[in-house]
Amino acid sequence: PAGLVVAGGTLWNRGVATPLGTLGGCCTFANAINPAGQVVGLSYLPGNQVYHAFRWDKGVMTDLGTLGGTSEARDINSKGQIVGTSGNRAFLWEKGRMTELISLDRRFSSQAEAINPAGEIVGYSNTERGFRATLWTRK
Repeated sequence: PAGLVVAGGTLWNRGVATPLGTLGGCCTFANAINPAGQVVGLSYLPGNQVYHAFRWDKGVMTDLGTLGGTSEARDINSKGQIVGTSGNRAFLWEKGRMTELISLDRRFSSQAEAINPAGEIVGYSNTERGFRATLWTRK
């Protein structure tokens, strides 16, 4: 959106810096912003050993949880749908719930990188033959 920029854990809007805050740990890293000004990324929890994906919206940071281990939100579309990785699995977060995106080979890792307004998700899946570009769509 015009005039909105995220850098580290700060939202810049027309020359005004707004700290995003944290989930209780040392650091927050923003990865994406949508036209509504919602920001996503990762933030450390107390103790600074674990980080979780977050959504920041109008001054409120929400912990998106995890499918196991750590999590990181990589992108958010205009509908507020969020994609990223939890542990070594790609996820879609919508309507308050994180759901695993099935990879090409469930024995290996996957990463969701971006989501468009139609809900199409791009990323990659690891397989026995290496990394493969992956497109997740709704049936």
